[in-house]
Amino acid sequence: MKKNLVFGIGSGRCGTASLAYLMSQQESTHSSHELFPVLKWSDDMSTLTYKWTLMDHQSHLFDTVFDTGTYYLNYVQSLINGWNNHEYAKERYNLKFVCLKREKEATVKSFLEKFKRQNNNPLQNHNDASLVTNEWDLAFPKYDGVSLREAVENYYDDYYDIAEQFQKHNPEIFKIFDTEDLNSQQGVSSILSFVGYENSVFSTNIKKRGH
Repeated sequence: MKKNLVFGIGSGRCGTASLAYLMSQQESTHSSHELFPVLKWSDDMSTLTYKWTLMDHQSHLFDTVFDTGTYYLNYVQSLINGWNNHEYAKERYNLKFVCLKREKEATVKSFLEKFKRQNNNPLQNHNDASLVTNEWDLAFPKYDGVSLREAVENYYDDYYDIAEQFQKHNPEIFKIFDTEDLNSQQGVSSILSFVGYENSVFSTNIKKRGH
């Protein structure tokens, strides 16, 4: 029987941590949220290969291996190509991408609140010594010459434009779900059915974990 190798993606502030929790409740599943190390937004194939190796290792013990990360969006095509072009991967895994999408204004507001709370700004290049900088600065695209709100709005639009194209061309392995699907029996069943679970567990505690 094939294993399920599943990547959870979304702009951020959209429920990916809750999705990882949901997956962790399923039988024979190894679930992680933003498995270390952080993947750069671009040109970081060595880290992607390392993450794939870690997930492949877990598949020897679990039927489904799952990880989330906003940054995986920029590597979807590389992951699909690698899966299609390598006999071992194609024979061993069902590859799936679960993309969460939250309403735009709620997402933008949540990002702005988070950046203010953390005193950082990973969406723009800056030399502001008062802002915290870390590895996450490299995990997002950059939008310079606009306000921070506009940068977040542009990021959201660009992110889901790309996601919709992947869904259009790869509907069997890439699907966008509304974040609110995490809060209903029907929505959760739809997500888990897409992943490939025959027997799934619905947890009423998902909503409490936040976005």
